[in-house]
Amino acid sequence: MEKVLVFDVDGVIVDVSQTYHVAIKKTVEHYLGKEIPLEQIKELKFKFGINNDYYVSYAIVAYFKWNVPFEKIVELSKEYKNAVAHKLRELYRIPLTVEEITETFIRFFDKIKDNERLLIEPFIFEWLKRKKYRLGVLTGRPKEDVIYTFKKFNLLDKFDVIVHDDTLSDISLRKPNPYALKYTLEKLGAAGQEEKYYFGDTISDKLMAEGYKTQYGDSNLIYVHCSFTPDHQKENLQGDITFHRVEDLKKFLLEV
Repeated sequence: MEKVLVFDVDGVIVDVSQTYHVAIKKTVEHYLGKEIPLEQIKELKFKFGINNDYYVSYAIVAYFKWNVPFEKIVELSKEYKNAVAHKLRELYRIPLTVEEITETFIRFFDKIKDNERLLIEPFIFEWLKRKKYRLGVLTGRPKEDVIYTFKKFNLLDKFDVIVHDDTLSDISLRKPNPYALKYTLEKLGAAGQEEKYYFGDTISDKLMAEGYKTQYGDSNLIYVHCSFTPDHQKENLQGDITFHRVEDLKKFLLEV
């Protein structure tokens, strides 16, 4: 039977520890006027459970500069998902706009974006396509970043469908809303009885996959959790299948 495989990008296909995480740190420090340890930035990102790094940056600045309670950010993240930054601004009357922090993040990210490292080589995706598996990407990256990175690493033609952060106009429906995964699978023509996999690395990915199974009644989705870094392993998150080493994931993909 054919299989359908959908991949997150950051932390699964590409190592972003020297790009996106650093850009969050630089953005936050720009508004706070002081240094924040990278480990603390990453810890807050994972604990807040916010998928989009623009909105993570906004939430961390709101936490430090406007004293928004940690628990409130977590609560709003669960309820409003990608609309969390806009809701924080509305509820706490924060003068900083989401658009402004987004522009600042992009400015810092553009200077370091070439520091990314590939985790899964193109030949693995080529092998999966030879087996007639349908391959998709579901990422919180904006379109421009996805195209730039995939061109650089020769990945752009390896996927049948790429759903990025600009694909869905309604931000409330974007990843990590379970609808984003449903939309991606539908674009791939995935039938209900087909074996489906989603490969992610964060609590947002896990909750999206679990929400998809519950909300759409599809028990044929297998969530594969990629826990490659010490920061991820501290969370002790588990998927239907869990990998702690990139080598083990690649071996699985060559044998699935």
